[in-house]
Amino acid sequence: MDRQALPAQDTANGTVFTLRAHGFTAQLATVGATLVSLEYAGRPLVRAFDPHSQRPVFSGAILAPWPNRVIDGAYHWEGRELQLGISEPVRGHALHGLVLDENFEITGRGPDFAQLRTVIAPSGGYPYRVQLVIGYRLEAGGLRTIATATNLGQGTAPFAWGSHAYLVAPGHRADDWEFTLHAGKVQLTEGARLLPKEVVEVSGTELDFRTPKPIGELFIDHAYTGLAAGADGLFSASITDAAGVGARISWDAACPWVQIHTADRDDPALDRTGLAIEPMTCPPGGFNSGQDVIALAPGASCDASWLIGPVQPS
Repeated sequence: MDRQALPAQDTANGTVFTLRAHGFTAQLATVGATLVSLEYAGRPLVRAFDPHSQRPVFSGAILAPWPNRVIDGAYHWEGRELQLGISEPVRGHALHGLVLDENFEITGRGPDFAQLRTVIAPSGGYPYRVQLVIGYRLEAGGLRTIATATNLGQGTAPFAWGSHAYLVAPGHRADDWEFTLHAGKVQLTEGARLLPKEVVEVSGTELDFRTPKPIGELFIDHAYTGLAAGADGLFSASITDAAGVGARISWDAACPWVQIHTADRDDPALDRTGLAIEPMTCPPGGFNSGQDVIALAPGASCDASWLIGPVQPS
């Protein structure tokens, strides 16, 4: 194996560089600490995009200091009323955090690993200074991400992690894939604004994927919880084609929620051509409800980790 890190290139998504090891090839971009592509033995595991063009629909981005939506961009924290900018104007919410367009610094890099860093500067809607360090490493099982947040400021900061990879299996659309997710509960939504509502049992509903089944034409844009860990102590979800070939993501207990989205879009190149599987430390609207939001004390750190790898027929 060539032990030299492959050369980087400057693109619309910052510096883009490639990692290779264990039969995997991963392409990363510094803007958003984004996963651009991931292949195993030449087979795509995530929906890739051209890094010279604008990143489509948050593909592969790190989501912090919150994933999903802050409803109306308004939330309360430790007696303060705070207002974030509305980054999803159609629905009127603050979407997917503050670092989507931040150009992370590369603080370490080798042929099979990279470390990227940025600092969230205090602002009116988020008056906290939080450092983010994102580590990527290719292992025998796939691409591991380790995300670490550290509060560099004086006040206790509300914080949550998320990621936004679109997994793929052979074939062209989610309709053709079988999905598995060992989750006993799902959060319902209301209306076109996708307002989070009650959490219900999946049993008896079309959103139950505890036993593998085809996605078909089902629309999914829901957060699941009540996750059941496997023998390795990790939560996981997978998609496969009819031959049992596909991709899998597993994550640790730091993320008791996972958003699933069938990527329904007007653009044929994006419409249901990947399945977004997004581990999250809090649910949609977590900053509004306070549920599972991390109270990150001054000087404290919090971590989350996930691994994307292949599924092969047994």
